[in-house]
Amino acid sequence: MAYNHRKAEIEWLNWKEKEEKQMRELGMDEDTIQRLHTYDWQQFKAERNFYEWLCPSRFRGQ
Repeated sequence: MAYNHRKAEIEWLNWKEKEEKQMRELGMDEDTIQRLHTYDWQQFKAERNFYEWLCPSRFRGQ
């Protein structure tokens, strides 16, 4: 199955929103939540890059 970036991004955003809500409920400070968000976003982009290279014809017009 082809990798769908937009679908993966929406799923990631939904997951992250739920996680951040839970962290706030548990009393985590906003700076830590933001740092985790930034780190997780970088990880998402790295994973996206991997899947784009895995399926080059889907993303490079070949």
